Amino acid sequence: MADQSSDSYSPLRSLSRGASFFMVGKGLDNGLRFLITLVLARGLGGVLFSVYSFSFILLQFVEVLTNLGTDQSIMKFVPQYEDAPRKRRRMLGLAYLTSLVAGVVVAAALYFAAPVVTRFADEAYRPYLTGVLRVLALVLPLNTLTNCIKSVFKGLELPEYQVFIMNVLIPITRFAAVGIALLLGYQIFGVVAATVAATVLVFVAAVWLVLTRTDLRPSFRASRSEVVEFYDFSLPLTLNQAGYVLSNRVDILMVGFLGAYIASPDAAGIYRSATVLAGLLILPLSAFSQLFPPIASRMYSDGRMGDLESLYRRVTRWSFTMALFPAVGAIVYSNELLTLFGDGFTKGQGVLLLFVVAQLTNASVGPSGYVLMMTDHHYLTLVNQWVLGAFNVALNYLFIQQFGLIGAAVASATVIAAVNLLRIAEVWYTEGLFPYSVKYAKPVFAAAAAALVMYGSKYFLTGPVSLPVSGALAALVLGAIGGVLGLAAFAAVLYALGIEREDREFFADYLPS
Repeated sequence: MADQSSDSYSPLRSLSRGASFFMVGKGLDNGLRFLITLVLARGLGGVLFSVYSFSFILLQFVEVLTNLGTDQSIMKFVPQYEDAPRKRRRMLGLAYLTSLVAGVVVAAALYFAAPVVTRFADEAYRPYLTGVLRVLALVLPLNTLTNCIKSVFKGLELPEYQVFIMNVLIPITRFAAVGIALLLGYQIFGVVAATVAATVLVFVAAVWLVLTRTDLRPSFRASRSEVVEFYDFSLPLTLNQAGYVLSNRVDILMVGFLGAYIASPDAAGIYRSATVLAGLLILPLSAFSQLFPPIASRMYSDGRMGDLESLYRRVTRWSFTMALFPAVGAIVYSNELLTLFGDGFTKGQGVLLLFVVAQLTNASVGPSGYVLMMTDHHYLTLVNQWVLGAFNVALNYLFIQQFGLIGAAVASATVIAAVNLLRIAEVWYTEGLFPYSVKYAKPVFAAAAAALVMYGSKYFLTGPVSLPVSGALAALVLGAIGGVLGLAAFAAVLYALGIEREDREFFADYLPS
């Protein structure tokens, strides 16, 4: 394999360093976001938490228009033009200026369109939604510029600062702000206002970091050819990101808009809780993807396709292996996990199971989307997202009317799985890169052993040994004991089947002796 050369190890070390930082930061991030979700679900109640969830998903949708593909453009052009610093600065200036102007315009549009959106939403949301959306409109320009700064650190391969901003600073400030608002007795409007205050603090900190930790400054003197080059890449990505929202996020919006067919005013909150839990499965893939785009862009530009394939294969296998155990745990303890949010949230068990399968599929294809994007197939990714996004809207519309909440999960889980399988096929067809081998059998056997151990543990603790506690505490005890035993079984089987030679060589070289 090509990854045995010293040249291929350097980017792998860089990527693994970024993944290490990200895993630590994202672990804290996920823990805090999980706590935020728990606190909001219990502090606001089902209906107000649904309003909060619906509003933030709508905010993610309109942020596509404020972003205009600038964050992905930064990750491409910053490494690509590292030997042309003036052009790199001009590309960065285009990204900042585009984000600022688009952010202000879209924020104003959201502010004035909020009453119209409210009229189409679930009746239970209407007393609150207009005010919430107008407050949230204030954060759109700041969120977009903060994402640009994050991408600068990714493009410069400085993951520690990106992780600090996105995975430490944001969740800590938001958790503190939301917690204080709830402790002071505020409800939905106070909580949203506290979130805006936290966003302002994060933006100020991000600006200070990029000014003091890098020497990369934007220039606003781009030539006409540079403007064309920038928008030829970024504008298709805008449509691509909009398609991503359609194929991955529109379900929660439609649950809110079609609430009459679900007959449950807290449906959006229940649905959101299940998707948050399933989303944890792609943490390993997200970690490795932090530095994968700029590294892939540099390898492709240099014609190092063998090294790119080697990196792609290993990252995909690692992502799948690291997602497999938590996926099994989420299936075994699905009811217990949802109990943590409140007794009513167990109605989302079917939703959780479907999304676990979908997100495991996501993890199993690795960074295929980034491979397409960084090998100049961004128009193909655009077609993928929009075709499948349109299918997602249509399936959600039909299935929610027929089957209610579970219908939304069936539609979106199917689309998530389909778009990822399609990416694998397209990477193989366009570039001849294929990540799979018989090495994937080992983690599958390990996951089967872990499932047996966790099911046995759950049966024993809820049967012959009756736990002296109930509710959320019982769920925590079951999950903790079963998780530890299952993880031990998973690791033991993996070790018994043998660690891959290339992995042993990498870790022997990468980890301190």
